[in-house]
This record gives sequence, structure tokens and C-alpha cells, in this order.
Amino acid sequence: MLAIQAWLLTCPETLCGRVLKAKYFPNKSILHCSVRAGVSYSWCSILHGLDLLRDGIIWRIGGNSVNIWSDPWLPRGSTRRPITPKGHSLLTKVPDLIDPASGTRDEQLVMDTFWPKDTQIILAIPTDSQMEDWLAWHYDSKGLFSVKSAYKLVVQIRDNKLN
Repeated sequence: MLAIQAWLLTCPETLCGRVLKAKYFPNKSILHCSVRAGVSYSWCSILHGLDLLRDGIIWRIGGNSVNIWSDPWLPRGSTRRPITPKGHSLLTKVPDLIDPASGTRDEQLVMDTFWPKDTQIILAIPTDSQMEDWLAWHYDSKGLFSVKSAYKLVVQIRDNKLN
């Protein structure tokens, strides 16, 4: 249930969301928050739910804010990040993979930068430079967070730790 509170704060347009953002994460996303001294018990609890949220979110690509190497944006498995090591690559943001002339993925650049498993997934992601990047829930076909799917994720994580 705490994860849904954190989910609501990924787009803090409500009065409560604006107040919490101003107090606890004025210059960053809630996804980059961590517990620090002097915060309220309620805020600590929401951050506990944020840990689960981080395990289940995925970025849907549109704009230019998603980091290639650290943000979850590839629709697969539990990591949703490239398995290819960064190495000496100078590429940082997903739009760096777009050919400016055609507005589509630069297939040769993607093939030269990533391992075949990552290449296949990256080239299948649609591009739309007119849209902004947005967060979605990876464990729902429509990208919507639900307590039911979050509970299933908690059970899956618990079972994986037991094995």
C-alpha cells in the first residue's frame, strides 16, 4: 500500500504531492530520494514503498531524460537495463541513439554499441520525439500501477530470495 503513495508522487500535481515535493525532493524526482535524518515517520514509510516501486517501474521513451545505462527502460525481465557493459561509450541518453536525419533509431550505432540481446529489444521500441518520457508499471500491460500487481511482485521477490 505504501508503494501506491510513492507512485502517486511520480507526478505530484495534487496539493499533497506538491507539499511533499517542496519539502522532501524539491529539485529531483522521488525516484532519487533516500531516507535522511529528521524526516517524518510518514515520509520514511513512503520511501519504504518506493523501494518496491523502483523494482517495478519502466520508462516509456518519448523525450530526452532517460539515461541509457542507469534507468530502467528496456521491456524485459527484472532489471530493464542493458546487459551490455557501458565500457568507454560516450552515449548517455536514449535520444543519442536516434538518427537526427530520419528521426528513427540509428540501427548501425545500436548494433555497434550493444550486445545482440539488447540490440533486438532497443530496435523494437517505437520512437516518438513529440512525446515526453513517462513512467509506467512494468507488470501491467497498460503500465498502470495496482496494489494487486505490486503484491505479486513482492511475492516473486520473496520467493527468489528463498531459492
